[in-house]
Amino acid sequence: MAVLKPLFVTTISIFSLLHLSAQNAAISCPANMIVKADAGKEGAVVSFPSLAGDMANATYTPASGSFLRLGSHSVIVTTAAGQKCSFTVMVTDNEAPYVSQLTLNRERLWPANDKLKRVSVNYYVSDNAGAVKTSLTIASNATDGVKDYEIIDNNAMRLKASRLPDGTPRIYIITVTAMDNAGNKTVRTTSISVSETMTAISGM
Repeated sequence: MAVLKPLFVTTISIFSLLHLSAQNAAISCPANMIVKADAGKEGAVVSFPSLAGDMANATYTPASGSFLRLGSHSVIVTTAAGQKCSFTVMVTDNEAPYVSQLTLNRERLWPANDKLKRVSVNYYVSDNAGAVKTSLTIASNATDGVKDYEIIDNNAMRLKASRLPDGTPRIYIITVTAMDNAGNKTVRTTSISVSETMTAISGM
């Protein structure tokens, strides 16, 4: 007579099944984000979307409300079951550099002796991201095509102290442009004339 051996069945608790199911379930991360830097800051305090449903107890790394510097950041979401996903936060710089009013070391070019006179221009620049490049350009109201100035550097130049052929004042427009690494720029101008009475006028 055959002897029946007892059949052993390994049982898995409902809790374990649910736990395995939760681990294998697909999760959906928030969409990628583009955030502007806070005014005057080299980054932004970024709050991430609230999570709900199966993601309600998930955590963010870095945490929501963290300060993120300019550039791209990977944010990791971890669920209570240990699942992970990630999305990207890009913090952009949309703030133009600050440029103070331009001031010259002289109010006018006089006497009109046809000589090149040195003129200095002073200004202050700053930017939320730190690095700023400046450039200086000069234009005049002369139409004869003769170059009547020399640029020494971004703070100094030589300007010809001569009036126009018709006797009217020669006017120089001095422009300073400041640009940051993100391409944001600010332009300031001032002017100086070859005149005994006309003084320099600063622009925006």
